[in-house]
Amino acid sequence: MKIQDTDIIFISYDEPNCELNWADLKHKAPWAQRVHGVKGSDNAHKEAANKSRTDWFVTIDGDNCVYYDFFDMSIDEQDNINAYSFCGKNSVNGLSYGNGGPKIWNKEFVLNMKTHEAAEDDRAKVDFCWENGYRNFPAIFSESIINHSPYQAWRAGFREGVKMLLLNGVKPKDLKEIYWHNIHRFKVWASVGSHVNNGNYAILGARMGAYFLNCTDWDYVNVRDFDELKKIYDDNVNHDKIISSIKNYGKEIKQSTGIHLAYFDEDQSQYMFEIYDDAVNLGQTYYSKEKPWKSIS
Repeated sequence: MKIQDTDIIFISYDEPNCELNWADLKHKAPWAQRVHGVKGSDNAHKEAANKSRTDWFVTIDGDNCVYYDFFDMSIDEQDNINAYSFCGKNSVNGLSYGNGGPKIWNKEFVLNMKTHEAAEDDRAKVDFCWENGYRNFPAIFSESIINHSPYQAWRAGFREGVKMLLLNGVKPKDLKEIYWHNIHRFKVWASVGSHVNNGNYAILGARMGAYFLNCTDWDYVNVRDFDELKKIYDDNVNHDKIISSIKNYGKEIKQSTGIHLAYFDEDQSQYMFEIYDDAVNLGQTYYSKEKPWKSIS
């Protein structure tokens, strides 16, 4: 299955950089189509599936800038895999995992799945990744640019601050049940980023997400509702006290959960970003033995 032979669907909602990323995608993949402004992640992906003329199709998120080598790739289809998820490198903190990366979907799978607003299973109410047949692979094929505005950065941080502290998509009784790598990712989200534009908003968002999840009676399922998130942002973010708010939420989180969070100034944050980037680049040389992709160029 060659990427060049599949339909590519750009899914945007309200991202302030979506037009720039759409223009970039059309330059790299002129056959790309677009779904814009559809409320609900399940609805948006079903709209994308309905647009696809091929049995498999690619989705690119509105905040994503895809690397050229993604389009020079082919996939060896594997049994029982209906969605191939790849990594996007986060523009604020350098994290690289399934969040924000390009995805290759089986059309029939998407039309029949029930996630987010259509979910019947608690695990599927806030993410796709617990669906049977969904697999993430370690290759990085895009940059996830989430800091084009303060609110975009905050929302991205808030959502991951919630999702990284869930267990299989559900709020755990004890945070000790959380996978160590998700605790690690949460700590990076909640600490690194002050060296880039609007990075402190992403840090604040991650801490607020963790706080709302663990220290209030807020219904975490609403992390999928962008209207709800905008209200939380408008009602709770003091733009004159971003750094002090970051530190105060850190104290509340430590007291309630035992998770210690550091705040790095710009120089320290740049250093941590570079250290993590070196580790990620090293890891990219050791792809999974189940690597289903290869270059066709």
